[in-house]
Parts: sequence; C-alpha cells; structure tokens
Amino acid sequence: MSSLASVGNAESILVETIRQVGISNYSLIARLTGLNVETVRYKVNKQLSRLGLGIEVNIDYGQIGFSTHILQLKPNPNSTKSWQDVLPYLDFVTRPMGSPNFYCIYSIPFRFRKRYVDLLESLKKDALIEEFTTEDVTWVRYPHLRAESYNFSSGKWVIDWQKIDMKDREEGIQLSPPNTDAKIDFIDTKILRYMQEDPSVNPAQIAKSIKANQRTVRYHYAEHIVKGRYILSNNVRWFRPRLEGKLDQLMQLLVSFKNLDSNGLAKAKKVCNKIPFTWLETSSMQGSSYYALLDIPMDYFHETVKYIETRTDSNNPQMITILDPSKTRRLGFPDEMFDHERGWCLTISEHERMLDKTEIVPDTTSLAENGD
Repeated sequence: MSSLASVGNAESILVETIRQVGISNYSLIARLTGLNVETVRYKVNKQLSRLGLGIEVNIDYGQIGFSTHILQLKPNPNSTKSWQDVLPYLDFVTRPMGSPNFYCIYSIPFRFRKRYVDLLESLKKDALIEEFTTEDVTWVRYPHLRAESYNFSSGKWVIDWQKIDMKDREEGIQLSPPNTDAKIDFIDTKILRYMQEDPSVNPAQIAKSIKANQRTVRYHYAEHIVKGRYILSNNVRWFRPRLEGKLDQLMQLLVSFKNLDSNGLAKAKKVCNKIPFTWLETSSMQGSSYYALLDIPMDYFHETVKYIETRTDSNNPQMITILDPSKTRRLGFPDEMFDHERGWCLTISEHERMLDKTEIVPDTTSLAENGD
C-alpha cells in the first residue's frame, strides 16, 4: 500500500481511504496511503476544505434499532413556536423554493413508529403544523464522492457525461433493516454524536468532553460502535458553496418518482446514482416512491436536469423540485433523547428538557474492563 500515493493522485487516494476507515486514526490512513502522518493531518484539516470538500459520518440507524421515515408537512404560519424546535429525531429537513411545505427524514426507535405519528397529530392539534404525511422507508444510501469527476488541483467538478453514462455499478452502502435486538447504551449515543459533529474526534477527546474514563469510552468504541457496525459510511462531500457562504452558486434538487414497479425503481436508481452530485437516495413503501437529493454547482444545473429528463421512463415521469439551500439542515444524532436510566424517550417535554440537560457519564471502567 505504501506505493499508492506515488502511482496516482494523492487526494483521490485519500478520499477513497477515508471512505473505508474514517479519519479518527491518522496513523492508519498514513499506512494505507503511503503518506506521512503530518501530511495526512494537513490534508484532512486544511486542504480538503480548501478544495471545497468536507467529511460526513453516516450512522446505520437500522443497526441501532431505528426505523427511518419520510415526513412532509405544512407548518402553521401563525404559530409563535417552531415545530422544528420541539419535534425530535429529525435527520434531515429541507423546503422547496416558493413553498411553505417541508420535506424531512426522521429515524426513530422501532417501537416508537406508531407513537411518533400520534406526536405529529399533537403538533397539529396544538396548531404548530396544519397537515402532514409520512412514508415508511425501505432503504437509504449515501453515494460517496466520485473522485474521478473531481479535479483536486482546481477544486472543481469536471464532468464527462458520456463516461458517467457508461457506469453500471451503483455506489453507496444501504442502511440495514431495523435490528430490534440492538443494545445501544448511553455512552454509545455520546460517541455517535461527537463523531458526527467532528469526524476526526478520537475516544480520548470524547471521554474528556463527557467527563468519562478514557478506557470506558475506548471499550465502547471498539466493542459497540465498531463491532456493532453502527457507522454506515464516512463520506467526503462537496460543500464549497456552503463553506464559502455562496449559496447562490448551489442548486439543490429533490428528484422524485412515484408508483414504481420493480423495473421502474431499478431504472430510477440507476439514473440518479450515476450523477456525481447525488448524495442521498431513499425509497418508500407507500406509493412505491423513490427520492434522490442532489447538490449541483450552478454551472452544471441544466446539464444535470437534461440528463435526468432524457433517461426517464415516460411511464414513470420524474418530478424535479428546486430546494432552498438556506432552509436545508442535516441534523445530528439525537443523543439528547436517550436517558441514562430509561433509554430512548419520545415526548416533546422530554425533548425540551433533555436538550437543556448536561450529562456527566458515571465511571464504569470496571464494567468495561470485565466486558459487561
């Protein structure tokens, strides 16, 4: 492996290595890429952002016992309280341009899937929202950065649509089905939260932040997070417009297909997954729907839409919705909803109370060392 950096683009190799192992261990990345540790540290902490790139840790919610759902809702414009401030377990929130409605993805403990709808009904009764619909998700995946379509010298996309069209292999790992026997605990939730906030964080830093014993946190990381496969992927993503505060240079699209049979779903996935700007895909049970979220540079907007339209089955036409980047939020792991004694909670009052609560993790070193 030590010769990898000499036979190809170092940044491209780094991106691929991060996808495989994350960035919490610079020494491991150095061994796999042939770069020295300080070079890896510089490229991760400085150069990637200068190239318009960032790193996201995607959690496998199925492995921790969560089910994932799509939520579309219309807020009450006259409400003095925001529904986003009280509704827990949201993963992703966005709003179409010129529309009052929101498109969201949420993941919840499997046993809460019916009670969560009741919670939404209570928001409607309390006049925070006017209407909503939910869909049960069958799968989610996060395509990783297409390094072959990104110029790491200039930090810009260079798209050859003919070569993209020739690709047959679909990219990205799918979420697991809900593991209803998952045994996630309080410290695990804190580790996942901090990893999402800072993908480079290590167990020692997490232990300091939550005032826990380092050996305890290292044990939980190795035995629960890693062996339990709670991390789905470590994806490098294109963030330049956000990093530079130039959202006018970003076109966000939601591409959706409805009433698909198995062949129609396969075609929709094949088309959208090939596009280098696609960063999330999901499909729902109700209505046999497929959705793809794309972050597109302004210069490639028309070519991308044309690519989708010319490859869409007329029997299953797509709907292309332009999103408002200023209203798009990727939310972190909901560790605030896990009580040390009771486990996962659901109610709005618990959500508000726990957001204001600072937890100190008790010293359970002896338990960790004994493997309990």
